Amino acid sequence: MTPRNVLLIGNSHTVAARIALQENPRRWPGYEFDVLALPPASFPKLAIQDDVLCPTSEDAQQHMQRHNGIPDLPLAGYDAFVVIGDPAFSAVAQLQNDARSFDFPSVQAEGAERLVSTAYMDAMIRTRIANSAALKIVRLLAGYGRGPVLLVDAALPSLDSRHDPEGLRHYIDMVARGDAVSFRKRYLRILTGVLAKHARLVPQPASTIVEDAFTAPEWMRGSFMLGPRQDRLHEEREYRHANPAYGALQLDAVVEALARS
Repeated sequence: MTPRNVLLIGNSHTVAARIALQENPRRWPGYEFDVLALPPASFPKLAIQDDVLCPTSEDAQQHMQRHNGIPDLPLAGYDAFVVIGDPAFSAVAQLQNDARSFDFPSVQAEGAERLVSTAYMDAMIRTRIANSAALKIVRLLAGYGRGPVLLVDAALPSLDSRHDPEGLRHYIDMVARGDAVSFRKRYLRILTGVLAKHARLVPQPASTIVEDAFTAPEWMRGSFMLGPRQDRLHEEREYRHANPAYGALQLDAVVEALARS
């Protein structure tokens, strides 16, 4: 039977899906979604006790109350769990700042100051993914064993960032070197492997990707901030968060994945 009562849990990237649900709940008939949003630092401070997701530190308690208005969350009513917002390919790409392996297109063309083995680069990516806040929640929910767990791949940076790269210089440089496509394939391969025992990956909708490395700006402009107020837009120079229209596509993909679970 297809799961119908779904908990979406994640960081600030859950806001797009939450607002999409508020704006058009009839788009997903037969499904009930709840959203739990927390800063990433709170995720390692969560535990499941007697079917209740509980914060285990004072900071996590404050964040649970501030961002969700609840002290904890009973889980017994859910039959599927969806983690959103982390790890992000753009963040993992920072590993290239210090080292690259010979299979990078840029290394084959021009060389590099510091080379590491392919296996070592894979291990760095794997460790970065495994230690992410999202994977900690994925493992917690998978161990709970009350329904399928999905991980929604974080959106690639907006194409707008190419012309305003502050904060994403490492990413823009990677694209300019010609390494983005091969490194993203590598990242997705390793991410899928890390998830294999715990969850299934829901990839970014292909229709939203441009130039193989960016999200089309129309899916990113007009994104909202995480917080008690739900009407605060990000500044125009925020290039990592998607808008509610993109959040609706994420939910479409989640429903499709659950139908196959």
